[in-house]
Amino acid sequence: TLLELNNWDLVTTPYGPHSQAATGPGGAAPAGPASSSSSSSYSGSPSCPVLPSRHIVERQPRMLHFRVEYRQRSVEVVLEESSTVGEIKQILETELQIPMSKMQLKGWKSGDVLDSTLLRTLHLPKNNSLYVLTPDITPTAATYGDCHPVFFIGSLEAASQEAFYGKARDRKLLAIYLHNDESVLSNVFCSQMMCAESIVSYLSQNFTTWAWDVTKEANKARLLTMCTRHFGSVVAQTIRTYKTDQFPLLLIVMGKRTSNEVLNVIQGNTTVDELMMRLMGAMEIFTAQQQEDIKDEDEREAREMVKREQDEAYRLSLEADRKKREAQEREEAEQVRLEQIRKEQEEEREAIRLSLEQALPPEPSEEGGEPISKLRIRTPSGEFLERRFLGGCKLQVLFDFVASKGYPSDEFKLLTTFPRRNITQLEPASTLLEAKLFPQETLFLEARE
Repeated sequence: TLLELNNWDLVTTPYGPHSQAATGPGGAAPAGPASSSSSSSYSGSPSCPVLPSRHIVERQPRMLHFRVEYRQRSVEVVLEESSTVGEIKQILETELQIPMSKMQLKGWKSGDVLDSTLLRTLHLPKNNSLYVLTPDITPTAATYGDCHPVFFIGSLEAASQEAFYGKARDRKLLAIYLHNDESVLSNVFCSQMMCAESIVSYLSQNFTTWAWDVTKEANKARLLTMCTRHFGSVVAQTIRTYKTDQFPLLLIVMGKRTSNEVLNVIQGNTTVDELMMRLMGAMEIFTAQQQEDIKDEDEREAREMVKREQDEAYRLSLEADRKKREAQEREEAEQVRLEQIRKEQEEEREAIRLSLEQALPPEPSEEGGEPISKLRIRTPSGEFLERRFLGGCKLQVLFDFVASKGYPSDEFKLLTTFPRRNITQLEPASTLLEAKLFPQETLFLEARE
């Protein structure tokens, strides 16, 4: 039927929980209308009447079964298809004690999926097989106790950066531990070699240690891709040639100026003493190279320091020259400005002087018959100015005469010798007679303070 094709289940059946409501007291079904209404409950006709809820066919959620493998463990998970991939991971996190952030759930036919992906959208069969990869989780930490190497958390590229690309004094060798659960040597190597206190201490002091689990082929393929990118195809091919029972492997990598070099590949069938000797041998090679790098780096830094000091001295010299040049330009500009002002003032004073000189009345003749006043005026330079004025001439004419000679009354005082009087303080409209500057008088000019 259509319901079967769509995985529907009938809740209401002749012998289901609603059978008492659908039968009479004697167990017989009601006649006519009840029979016709039962057949219309999943009909698509719009003319069908609305039926009581006990006759509606309900859909049961479709359940999906997952068998998830992780190393030698197998976890069964059953969820509704309306669940997400992340909900599977949450269950696995509880069962396997692996953080979701470190867990890669593989085996999807559609490829990698997001945690938020609904299972319904993946069109999965009822039974599914998946497996978990944990490339960033070291087996020794979870399996062999607290005494184990401190593994770098991050990508191989980040581990290489940490080990090789700092200052020469801070650089270390990179130890790459490749684990394989299917190798019979893994347990012994982890517990007796990698977790030996002397090895742990030596690795912690001298190496950046990074681990990768190659138990699954997909994970191994990722490692080979990374090794090809960072160390070249020869290293990747070397790892590819090792068989499962030769694992685990410990690759000792040294960073060089142009490329990274794998100094040693230590297989799982070794002893603690041999492992320590090979680590120390690699360290000896690395130390010699490191000393050269430190020397080169110190010389380079010394050269760069000298260059920086020279550049700074040159910059300061340029800055001093610039400031000196700017100060000189400002001074010259100020001199030009002041000279322009002085010139304009002189031109203005000269124009006023000429104007006053032209406006003076003519000097009267001694034979004119009118009262004449002879004035003799000593300038600050010691020279004398002499002129005749009519006795009735106003003091303003005297002031204009003195100003026409370059001694304006706002800058100079006109004084009598004895008794000492300041003529410029008198009313300009007064006459020479009224000022008692008649018939002759000697005056002198004095600059105002």
